[in-house]
Amino acid sequence: MIMSKRKEKPIITSNLKVGVLFNQPAKPPRGEEIDYLAEAEVEEQVEAVQEALKMLGLVCRLFPLKDDIEALVNELKSHKPDVVVNLSEGAFGDSHQEMNVPSLLELLRIPYTGSSPLALGICQNKGLTKDILRANGIPTPDYQVLGDFYDWKAEIDFPLFVKPLREDASIGISSKSYVTTDAELKRQLEYIYAQYGQPALVEEYIGGRELNVSILGNERPRVLPISEILFEFDEEPKIVDYSAKWLKETEEYKKTKPVCPADLGEAVRKRVEYFAMKAYAAVYCRDYARVDIRLKDDLPFVLEVNPNPDISPEVGFARSLRVAGITFEEFIRQLIFYALQRST
Repeated sequence: MIMSKRKEKPIITSNLKVGVLFNQPAKPPRGEEIDYLAEAEVEEQVEAVQEALKMLGLVCRLFPLKDDIEALVNELKSHKPDVVVNLSEGAFGDSHQEMNVPSLLELLRIPYTGSSPLALGICQNKGLTKDILRANGIPTPDYQVLGDFYDWKAEIDFPLFVKPLREDASIGISSKSYVTTDAELKRQLEYIYAQYGQPALVEEYIGGRELNVSILGNERPRVLPISEILFEFDEEPKIVDYSAKWLKETEEYKKTKPVCPADLGEAVRKRVEYFAMKAYAAVYCRDYARVDIRLKDDLPFVLEVNPNPDISPEVGFARSLRVAGITFEEFIRQLIFYALQRST
């Protein structure tokens, strides 16, 4: 690797040793059998990144995280990559381990792409994320974390939306997550605890337009063209549940369609971009992330922040890149630049 005279401006050359680290798909330790589909999608990301690195003239080595962490450590120490593209979304089938993978890379002093363990840990806990958003004056739906129905104080009006506190990729979310009575709330809390062994985030249901706001960069991050999810059905809930996200043969998937760029007036767009950027900074995201927002009377409410989001070719982040005129290989080159810049 050849460095320029100014250390903060690394130059990426063909002799750069690039690693691609990802979690080997495995059966999740909790939840439904079908949740494995979300685990397996990492393979599409790996293939896309490999092709991008090839287009950049860079040779990469794959580092799959299987069931033996010692073997992975030995491989990393033996190969000594200059930088790692971190695609890991957990370990051993457990998404709760996501933050520990970049922690390992930091201990090995290997530069890597994407957010830090701190940001990943914060965003893994949806209640903590919303605490931070609210403390920073970022609008988010009213919420409560519940481990048991008997902790419910009825401080938020129905309808409500109920989801596992520490899962991602729409795991544990279905039309039943939308509740309108105490009985439905009790049922869903019991389901989440029984299937996922964790509390639930219970929040006000915002029945408005859903936007995915992709952000790229660090010192001067930029908002990419905003995507909107169009729901081609009239009844509530209008949500991207597990079926709409992963099960391509279902009606939920077929009637939940993304469009980019979203048709937003300039004032609304600027307001959405402002709060998305503020959320990105509040939870210490870096390099790239996606902020999910609902509009209510043209006011944005941040639902979640997703550091290191899915970058498969057909998902929202990649779609926003294309509309912005950024090729996928240029995006990967930029991520590698950020990682090397941090290591100087």
